[in-house]
Amino acid sequence: MQDAVKNAVFPPALSDLEIRGPIARQMDSFFYERIFSDFAKNEIYAETEEKFRLREDDQNIVGMWRGEFWGKWVISACRVCRYKKDEELKAFLHQAALKLISTADENGYIGTYKNPLNCFAPDPDEAEKAVGWKSNWNWNIWCRKYTLWGLLECYELTGDEAILQGAVRTTDQLLDMLEDNHIRLGSTGTFCGMPSGSILKPMLILYRHTENPRYLHFAVAIGEDWDREDGLAPNLVKNGLKNILVHTWYPNPEKWAKAYEMMSCLDGLLELYRVTGTEKYFTAVKNIYEQLKKHERNTVLSVGFNDLFIHGGEGMNACSEPCDVLHWMRVCSELYKLTGDPEYMHTMEEAFLNPFLAASFENGKWGARAVRTVGRHQVAVGQSSMKYSHCCVNNMPRGYMNALESFVMKGEKGIYVNLYTPFACKFDDAQVEIGGSYLENGKVSILVETEKADTLFLRLPPWSRETIINGKKVCAPGTYYAMNLSAGKQEIYVQFDMNPRLVEETEEPVTYPDNGHIRVKRMLQGNDIPVEYLVWEKKARMFYGPLLLCRSKRIGSTEEEMLSAPTVCGKGYAVQAEPVEADAVRNAYRVTFENDRERREMILCDYATGTNLWSENDPLLFHIWL
Repeated sequence: MQDAVKNAVFPPALSDLEIRGPIARQMDSFFYERIFSDFAKNEIYAETEEKFRLREDDQNIVGMWRGEFWGKWVISACRVCRYKKDEELKAFLHQAALKLISTADENGYIGTYKNPLNCFAPDPDEAEKAVGWKSNWNWNIWCRKYTLWGLLECYELTGDEAILQGAVRTTDQLLDMLEDNHIRLGSTGTFCGMPSGSILKPMLILYRHTENPRYLHFAVAIGEDWDREDGLAPNLVKNGLKNILVHTWYPNPEKWAKAYEMMSCLDGLLELYRVTGTEKYFTAVKNIYEQLKKHERNTVLSVGFNDLFIHGGEGMNACSEPCDVLHWMRVCSELYKLTGDPEYMHTMEEAFLNPFLAASFENGKWGARAVRTVGRHQVAVGQSSMKYSHCCVNNMPRGYMNALESFVMKGEKGIYVNLYTPFACKFDDAQVEIGGSYLENGKVSILVETEKADTLFLRLPPWSRETIINGKKVCAPGTYYAMNLSAGKQEIYVQFDMNPRLVEETEEPVTYPDNGHIRVKRMLQGNDIPVEYLVWEKKARMFYGPLLLCRSKRIGSTEEEMLSAPTVCGKGYAVQAEPVEADAVRNAYRVTFENDRERREMILCDYATGTNLWSENDPLLFHIWL
């Protein structure tokens, strides 16, 4: 079927992409440990499948979320399978989908809740008696969203109609259940129904495969229920059209403004815009993106504070969940595909190269539950009583694939190169290969081969004040530079101005009345760090090109340097940076700060590899503030 709105640009097929260099090695390590290895298949995957036979997510009054892990693992694995063209993994995923379908009830229900109708939040006072705190959690339909999406990915990978029919039957059971019991989707689950409402995206994928109008009608009903005159939360469309700060929509945003789930719904609204052409869905998401970037983008270049939209941009001490990072990347990528506006790729690059890669641990076995500005990242194991799965960790391979698809795209006007770390790709009538040492010194080589005359658009990042392209100086940061290509091979050399720079805090940092404040508690929870590590005075962050830099013990930084060295903020320093060798990290630099009174020098490294390990025994591994 044909969408009402066509994308402005399209990524190549995952099978026609290849990322190279150090980031590829980090990514491949994660793929091996979490997807390809015998342990991944026999232990990690098997545990996710077992939960559908046990159906224990509603064994007490507080609903759990073990049902999400199968879908997350399978979605990731299907995309990695396409990327790697691995037939053994494809066969494994084929059987995985069929085995999951075998757990269905006669009416088609597949889930981890024994009672499919158990889809409402519990009474917090009653929940407190069961679990010790006033929980209002229920994740039934959220989990079913991931199950449906996983089945659809397996169907697209294998083409087996039995898998599609399993997806159809479990979806029909859900819709029948809601209709027969007069249940409004937005009243189910928790966080104003946003987890349940995020089923919008896979529902539209199912509609594309079946063209069953029932699924489109249900999807439109979700979108319209977010455009209410009575203002009932979350009202994403209506509030988005007002273009106001997200955390001001309703009181107590810490109780409703769940970042990951909201951005999952935004992803669905953009898909609904594609299918229906209803402009308000797109405009609402575009406005919310702008508000998030302005007011929620935190100091590690993700959004929100610890999975909440509570004005995450106001504090120096950031704590960001990787699921938020990768769904922020998804919103950026989907907006970019619809518009071709490089603004979204600027944001995508920052998020991928910094907080996302910081969250994917170098040994590939696990990842962060939250990335921090100082100390060590939070790590969570045994989430929802699982041994080997975690919401962020199971999602990370999908995040890699979302980023990789954004490196280069093609539209009616030509080929668009967006990210410049080494990769190769091919389209039907063109091939592009990126080499060089982009993150080390800004040098990039681009080999393009086309069957016919075309146009190559090179994204000029906003931080590159002057870019040299084949010897020509171009001063147009934040735009595309267009090059006419003749048929055949052409080699292009680019030198970006990596623009080493300090970003100084100009306002007095926001402080809180005591260490019991919600932000301080959330900053410190999990793999504790002392409150003394947090920063409450004006300091500065250091950037080199798109990279956030930090001090790290991986490059020899001492605790005294991290905690006690005088700040470089507010001293009028001119800054220079020179790449240096450092075995433990991907990129390190000798940074010089100089004014008319003094000269200071220090070694800094990229935030991602200066921090991306499980620092079990040392609470002070890194510090971004200078």
